[in-house]
Amino acid sequence: MDRAKLIQAVTGLVTDDPRIRVAWLGGADATDRVDPRSDLDLMLAVDRDDREIALGAFEEGLDRLIGIRHRYRSVEPHWTGFDQVIYLGRDLSDDLAIDLSIVPTDTSPERRLIEVDRHGEPVVLVDRLGWFDRPTRSDVDRHAALIERRLARIGGLHAFFVSMVGKSIERGRDLEALDGYRTRLLAPLCDLMRIEHDPDRFDFAFRYLDRDLPLEERRLLESLAFVPDQQGIAPRLARCDEEIRPRLARLNLVRGGSVREAGDSATPSDRR
Repeated sequence: MDRAKLIQAVTGLVTDDPRIRVAWLGGADATDRVDPRSDLDLMLAVDRDDREIALGAFEEGLDRLIGIRHRYRSVEPHWTGFDQVIYLGRDLSDDLAIDLSIVPTDTSPERRLIEVDRHGEPVVLVDRLGWFDRPTRSDVDRHAALIERRLARIGGLHAFFVSMVGKSIERGRDLEALDGYRTRLLAPLCDLMRIEHDPDRFDFAFRYLDRDLPLEERRLLESLAFVPDQQGIAPRLARCDEEIRPRLARLNLVRGGSVREAGDSATPSDRR
């Protein structure tokens, strides 16, 4: 079964079950980035009381179609806040996994992951609730507030993080230093680049950078990301520091001066 036939089969399953109120494909299908290794990001909207029954029926049907050889249901909250289940089919490549998220029908519009400016144009399989009667876009004020919060956190903690990673380097704790550098310096730098060049997806981290960032910015991130050895961490730490401070100042100016500069104090409410 190829990808197109799998989508056709899944469409039949979700159409036949009235408990599945809305179903759509996100990810590569929504952003027109499907390639031979693309999985299926399948979203199902179900009433909370019907969730387990609908999921069980879907799995029975899916097993008849593809022969489920592997299933994993997240036991911890997924980053979306939704239940997530991963399926691999008996005769399907691991690349052609089904990454299923179950969205309660009472989820507020801004939490459904259907904003076209952030998640692309969803491929709608069934819509019994009219969720896709017209495109959904992000709440401008809410989105701006989230960006300001992210900037405040980066600015408030940057000097502390530079010091923290520097201590790890000096103490010879190389793995600790590398992890701290990547999560506390390189990741915030990527966030700042996104806020400047692609604010709609400021929180997408390192995903889709080939689409969202200019070539010179991507090359800079790559040069800082690929640390060749223990001695390579310190100079990259210094370069990240040099990049982050002026970017914060520039964004502070552009966005009206509400962003703390690196080195200013941050309150606990600024935590991510």
